[in-house]
Amino acid sequence: MFEIFKPKVYVNSIYNIDLKKLKEKQRIKGIIIDLDNTLVAWGGNKIDQKVINWVNEAKKLEFKLCIVSNTKSKRVEKFAKFLNIPYYSKFFKPCNTPFLNGLKILKTEKKETVVIGDQIFTDIWGGNRLKLTTILVKPIINRDSIGTFFKRNFERIILSYWLKRNLINLENGDWPK
Repeated sequence: MFEIFKPKVYVNSIYNIDLKKLKEKQRIKGIIIDLDNTLVAWGGNKIDQKVINWVNEAKKLEFKLCIVSNTKSKRVEKFAKFLNIPYYSKFFKPCNTPFLNGLKILKTEKKETVVIGDQIFTDIWGGNRLKLTTILVKPIINRDSIGTFFKRNFERIILSYWLKRNLINLENGDWPK
């Protein structure tokens, strides 16, 4: 049920993603990552040191990273500049354009690119439509924009259905194993 919305994996946060194994086992070279409630709290002004360390580790492992967000360009630009990674924020996910532009920026193929985000109906749906590997993370905080707030109720229903039927598991430890 709702396969187009189902992520390849569901984790608590980006810190549950074992970047070394993602590179070795999954052959991933590029990471398209959401901003709000994935890297920083929605509406937040600061980047946690753990995020900086995670991004630096990804760079050290030679991953190419790109923030793709529906958030206003100036906000995304501020965080992207601070992290020294490119970004794209001109169109709305789940449309193909933001993801295709992310792929162009990364210069990676679909099969070697992962999408990481906190929303099923934007990050995961958009990534799955292009046959990218998708990783759903739990939102950093429970506060969202009004539009996202309403979608979250549907997400909870779908996630509950998948979890109860073991169609998806919440990976509490590092992934991939």
